[in-house]
Amino acid sequence: MKLVDLIYKDAISIGGSFGASTEAIEALTDKLCLLGKIEHRGQFVAAVIEREEQGPTALGEGLAVPHGKSDSVIEPCVAIAILDSPVKWVGIDEDEEDVDIIVLLGIPLAHQGDTHIALLSELTCLLIDDEFRDSIKRVNSAEALIELIRTASE
Repeated sequence: MKLVDLIYKDAISIGGSFGASTEAIEALTDKLCLLGKIEHRGQFVAAVIEREEQGPTALGEGLAVPHGKSDSVIEPCVAIAILDSPVKWVGIDEDEEDVDIIVLLGIPLAHQGDTHIALLSELTCLLIDDEFRDSIKRVNSAEALIELIRTASE
């Protein structure tokens, strides 16, 4: 299962801003709910926030990868926000970081082992590249973002 196969244009937000990390998590969850990928919004949001409390998911370089494993997730899914204005997000050193790329992963409990690790690994490989992150920040449409990820994943 490849990352690009789990991304839908209606689960991508380009531009805008959020007042808090929880607002971003909720907005991206709403997109996945509308696509029918998550059936119980509150349960999934709670799972993501619980995961954030276990260990922050802002990884530096303006990137956060919040994720939740829950029975409310029908199938593995991804939502992405590329922000005009960064949102404060608790980072791995427990300090707040400015984040402008958010990749939300939804993982069904039945897929939590291999799928979860494979997606995080693929994401890390892509997003560690400064040029790739810069390219993401310049896209102006969901379709362009999906194509950029597809090309980089090959």
